[in-house]
Amino acid sequence: MRAILDSGLLVALWRKQDEHKEWAIDLLRKFTGPFYVTELVLAEVSHMTGRERDIIAGLKNGRFILGADLVEDLETIDRCCSTYSQCDLADASIVAASERFPRLQVLTTDRKHFRTYRRGDGSPLPLVIPA
Repeated sequence: MRAILDSGLLVALWRKQDEHKEWAIDLLRKFTGPFYVTELVLAEVSHMTGRERDIIAGLKNGRFILGADLVEDLETIDRCCSTYSQCDLADASIVAASERFPRLQVLTTDRKHFRTYRRGDGSPLPLVIPA
């Protein structure tokens, strides 16, 4: 099953110790991909984990598909960053991906922020978050 990935799931999966590691592993048994990601999220994951080779491999083998584009989705990204003080570029790109693929769930560990974000039509993002 496909989904949109925020950075939290990959960070939890690729760090040696992370409070959400088991959640991430269990979730990837249900969601098999390929996964929609954004370049902004991948840059964030790269910075936090140092797993550039895994990111590149995921793009090459089709496990990761780019689901939003900074330039093409600039209006959505600008709206999110302007509306939500806590919204960074990576988060805004996930909202943009969710607008492009509204039926896909967003896998994230960021309960606090993503519960407040809304698509351009006012609808919430369909989230899968840790309990």
